[in-house]
Amino acid sequence: MEDRRNKGTVMPETQETDASTNQPTDLGSTSAIGRRLKAYYDDVASEPVPDRFMSLLDKLDAAEAKSRSKEGN
Repeated sequence: MEDRRNKGTVMPETQETDASTNQPTDLGSTSAIGRRLKAYYDDVASEPVPDRFMSLLDKLDAAEAKSRSKEGN
């Protein structure tokens, strides 16, 4: 509820300014959330693919190759 009452206010530590006008942008906390989400995504994306998942992908590739070879005959 408090968020609705304070709509339009931006916390100073997350407020960004437009470089050309030096005026605050409307992105504020949304930019901070975006940066945190991107950092989280980058951490997850850099993790190795689990062996079990790689095994499933290999089986899928083999099944698709087998299916294609049957269709070609």
